[in-house]
Amino acid sequence: MCLGIPMQVLEIEGVFAWCDGRNGRRRINTMLLDDVVPGQWLLTFLDAAREAIDAERARTIDAALDALEMVAAGDANFERCFADLIDREPQLPDHLRKDKSP
Repeated sequence: MCLGIPMQVLEIEGVFAWCDGRNGRRRINTMLLDDVVPGQWLLTFLDAAREAIDAERARTIDAALDALEMVAAGDANFERCFADLIDREPQLPDHLRKDKSP
């Protein structure tokens, strides 16, 4: 299984970027993306950037990864990691809705 890790660009070095994230500072291949700039957030897989994301999405992904670590450690009190989902009705994706309206 491959997990996407959000990382923030610190500096650009050709087709690579030095980024900082939950696993420290890493050299990330950015060849699959257009212009990458310092301060930007990237979703990375195996030290390669696949997508530029915003800071809010980076926080949401990091929270989900925190929850995975908590479960792996035997801690079942991970509701805080999904604050955006608590007290919210589940939503079907558009392609599964009968009426096809949001």
